[in-house]
Amino acid sequence: MDGCDSTAVQAFAGRFLDDVSGGMTSVLVALGDRLGLFRALAEGGPASSAELAARAGLDERHVREWLLGLLSAGYLEAGQDAVFSLPLEHAAVLAHDDSPFFMGGAAGLVPALAAMLEPVTEAFRSGGGVPQEAYPEGLYRTMWRMSASWLGTLLLPQWIPAIDGLAGRLAAGGRVAHLGSGGGHALVLIAGAFPRARCTGYDRLRLHVDRARREAADAGVSDRVEFVHGDAADLLPATGDHALVLALDVLHDAPDPAATLHAVRAALADDGVLLLLESAGAERATDNRGAAAALLYGASVLYSVPVSLAAKGRAPGMLGLPAGELRRLCHDAGLRSVRELPAPTPLNALYEIRP
Repeated sequence: MDGCDSTAVQAFAGRFLDDVSGGMTSVLVALGDRLGLFRALAEGGPASSAELAARAGLDERHVREWLLGLLSAGYLEAGQDAVFSLPLEHAAVLAHDDSPFFMGGAAGLVPALAAMLEPVTEAFRSGGGVPQEAYPEGLYRTMWRMSASWLGTLLLPQWIPAIDGLAGRLAAGGRVAHLGSGGGHALVLIAGAFPRARCTGYDRLRLHVDRARREAADAGVSDRVEFVHGDAADLLPATGDHALVLALDVLHDAPDPAATLHAVRAALADDGVLLLLESAGAERATDNRGAAAALLYGASVLYSVPVSLAAKGRAPGMLGLPAGELRRLCHDAGLRSVRELPAPTPLNALYEIRP
């Protein structure tokens, strides 16, 4: 093309190839995670394709191609004898759910969201949205697993102790609400640690509510944990007595974040706290750059914006509630104190918010 710098074109073509390769690699990771291949390789040690296939109960030819694919991507190592190994540092990220560094389950988001390309394409054309119910259950299973992983290592050991007086209030029977409670793991953890706490979760997706009720029953805490189907902005009782309200990576998906925060203020006791996890974004949307922002915008294009629009919401998107906007919304709702806490990942911001 006239006027193009051929060197710059070639450089960008290489970058594009890297990005497409990364997308393909993430699908291979999702496949290996689903089949237990990373764990089999980490726990059993270095293996040939035949040995790993036998460990995992899989077909050798498929396993061999998967190994070669992730070897080419630098995820695995292998010698001349075609014995493959998973470095310990990689295993911490890919193989062990109980590792604080585990992220392997997140790869499952890619095929699940990519499967929604057709309805999202149509939403672009029509200006409508895509309801939560239209997304595959596999997407939500991935979300449940990811949240359970970091909640298990952070909620009770770090976040609740970081908030002055909160553990004591919960131990004394404080009331807890969880907005967008998902698979229910957060409230199950709280109910297990604080048997006198009264906990209610709210979620707009029936699939989440059913899953959460099963988890509560399996944990033996159904007598003190309730899960309600519906929007918390409409259902959260304005009792002014809640010790804790949780909103973990869901406010940007709410049909009306401002109305949700007003409902939270009406529910909270004067000494209660909203523990809010949100995506960490720049004040100016055009300043969100790099791999982390691209990941979040991808999820926003394929999930957050379509879901919010389907619910007739304002669709701020995953990076649409940066600290300044969030503080403004909280102030308008009567939530005057907003204190940032250490966040679990560079993708997130965590806030202790009080009336």
